[in-house]
Order: sequence, then structure tokens, then C-alpha cells
Amino acid sequence: MLALDDWNARTLAAPRPAFLREVLDAGARHGDGPVCVHRTPLLLDAADLRMWQRVLPRMHRILGRVRAALLADLDRGPDSLAARLGLPADAIEWASIDPGFQSVAPLARLDAYIVDGVPRFLELNAESPAGMAYASALAPVLFREPAAVRLSGLSFLDPMPHVVATVRALWAQWGQWAQSTRPGPADGPMRNDRHRSRPSIAIVDRTGVATAPEFELLAREFRCRGHAVTVAAPEALSFDGDRLRHGDFAVDVVFRRLLVSDIRADLAAATPLLHAYRAGRVCMVNSLRTVLLHDKRIFSLLHDPAFPLSDEDRGFVARHIPVTLRLDDATRERVRTEPERWVLKPAAGHGGRGVVLGWTVPRATWEQAVAAATDAIVQERVVAPRCRFLDARDGQVHERIVDLGPFLARGRLAGFLCRVAEGELANVSAGGASQVPVFSMARGD
Repeated sequence: MLALDDWNARTLAAPRPAFLREVLDAGARHGDGPVCVHRTPLLLDAADLRMWQRVLPRMHRILGRVRAALLADLDRGPDSLAARLGLPADAIEWASIDPGFQSVAPLARLDAYIVDGVPRFLELNAESPAGMAYASALAPVLFREPAAVRLSGLSFLDPMPHVVATVRALWAQWGQWAQSTRPGPADGPMRNDRHRSRPSIAIVDRTGVATAPEFELLAREFRCRGHAVTVAAPEALSFDGDRLRHGDFAVDVVFRRLLVSDIRADLAAATPLLHAYRAGRVCMVNSLRTVLLHDKRIFSLLHDPAFPLSDEDRGFVARHIPVTLRLDDATRERVRTEPERWVLKPAAGHGGRGVVLGWTVPRATWEQAVAAATDAIVQERVVAPRCRFLDARDGQVHERIVDLGPFLARGRLAGFLCRVAEGELANVSAGGASQVPVFSMARGD
């Protein structure tokens, strides 16, 4: 905290009127606005990083147990654990398709509050974690602050090299799988030119999303590493039985930012993509199996006494994951009268939509929301940590809520998404939040 206060003091003494323009010029835009409006990063010391490096592998292993349990009986249809958890039948069917590699969520992000030095994990973004390229773009902008040169040993864990390495590793695994399980004719889909170290990549999402500027940052990074890249909406793709294409661009890897819920909402647009994926003619990162872990109900499994966990793992869950319950009739009655204790969340929602913080709304509003909600969970409130950040818009230092989300690349720490919020909901898409880079210091001062 002393280092952060010192940063703010030094930054206040050095006006930087072009800061927001520099953020935009760096490509860190959300829609038409800057994704970052604060001149203060979050600072972690060496002890903080050691804590994350100790906790995250354990969390990843526990999530792996959830993955294994959900995959084990997918063929049981409505009797499968995934169906009983509430996942839709079509998404379960897509999850049953072998993607060509074992990892369900090779690129992921956990959202967390740090309470008394202990991470409290609120959610897992297993589908298409945004913010990696933004973090990479913002770091050089904040490194130019005068305060940065006064802190010894300041460093930044860039997520983008981990993203590129993950795509290449999965492409190699997928190529080996495809050659052994999808043999084709000599001029078919597994020709030698299809199994090279630098595959062609299509970044796929809906047209007009506010995070589209990040796609260009991702594409630039892939191109710098020797990959041909295109950005495409699903309806712009075609599949001829051999290659997935965007116009004349033949696609080896789909870097999927399109959510499973988006596919379900417009199945016709995603049909070529689904056909190529089902036929094993394209490597998809992340695969459609992410639906098994992206749903917020998975944390309720970890709090279910019937779910097989060791006593040691149950202790870890109790320490690091707030009580999370599926919203059924029994739960409704339990939480209805305690709005100050609970958060209501759509199980498959994102972007902060549909979230109700019980302590921020009138009692009648809370009771109505609990009664009306379907496919939802309730999670015990975790008091959000706060730090002070310099807002470039008014040149003043303000207290903000801090939501710190570690990125995971194949289960390893790959940097952080840090969102700071004026209100209680730290989500850039929901408004009122700003992303800042996370710097680490060699010393704890």
C-alpha cells in the first residue's frame, strides 16, 4: 500500500493530459472509449506472486476433478451430471465432441477478491477470457509514468507470449490426434502443409462487440510471431468438408471468442464452424467443452458434500471459494430473508448482466429477483477490497473496488486482469470499471 500511495503522489505531481489518448493509441479500447482511465497500476510484491503461484496450481487441480466428473458420464444424456447440474442438452452434445486435446480450458481466468491476503475466487471464465491483449497493451503506457522509474525491480508478466505458446502447443497436439483418428486422402485435410508450426488463425466472434479492438491486438501479436490471421464473424465462415474458410483464407485454428450461448442463440450462423469442428477439420481454442466449466454452477458442486473431494481439498474450497448454491426451492427460502449476505447470478451469464447484489437493493426487489430467477446461483458475499487510484479524467485520487483475476495458460499463471470499479460491480462491460495493468516489485516496499 505504501508503494501505491507513493505512486499516486508522484503521479499527481506530473500532469499527463494526453494519457487517455495514449491509451486509445495503444489499441486498449472498449467500444469507442479507453479501457483504462487510471494512471495507477496495481502493485504486487514478491510475496504476493509466491502466494498466487502456490494457490493457483491447487485450484487448477480441483477444477480438473470437476472436469473429469462432468466428462465421465456425458453419454448418459438427461441422467448425466452435466444435465443434472442444469446445462442445456445441445451444449452437452457439443461438449461430447473430442476436441483433439485433453485440456477443457487451456486459456482461462479466475475472478477474485483478495481478503486479508487470501484469494477468494468468485467465478471462472473458462470459455474465452477477455483482457489478455488489453493488459499487454496497457503495460507500456503505465511504464512511462514518472513513478515507474522510481520503483526498483518493477516488472510485468505479459499474458500474450503464453497465449501464443498455448495455441501452438494445442495445434501440435491436435495435429497428432487428427492424423491418428481422421486419416484422409493424400490431398485431404491432413496433408503435410496442414501440420506446420505456425498455423493460420481465425479470431471468431459476433460482429460489433465492444471488445473487437482487442481482436486487433491479438491478431497483431500472432502476426508478429509468424502466423497468418483473420478476424471473422461466424456467419462469414464456410466449410467445404475439408477446410474451414473465411473467404479465400483457409483456417487451421479458431481462436474462439464466440460464446456457447451465442452459438445457441444463432445456430444457423455458427453451422459451418460446428460442422468443421465436429469433423475434426479445425483446431478450436478454447474448445466447446468449456461449457462444462464456464457455468457458475460448478462452484456449487465444490460445496456439495456429495461431490468427491478429500478433506484437504474441502478445506481449500472453504478457504478460497465463497459458499455457492444452486437456486432451487430450498435455497430460495434460505436466502430470501438474508439479502445482505448473498449475490444472485445467472448461472451462464457474463458481463455483469442479471447480477443482483442483495445488500444494494430494497428488500422487496431482492425477494422478487430471487422468486423470479431461473438457471441461477447465489453466492455468499465477499467484502470487496479497495485501493486508491488516480483517475486521469479529473486528476484526483479515488478509492476503488479491486477485482483481481489471474489468467491461466495450461494451468499456469499467465498474468492478471485487474479491474477497478467506482461501484460494487467490477465489470468493464457493465460500465463504471476500468482495467489497469498489474506490476510486480522485487521488494515488498
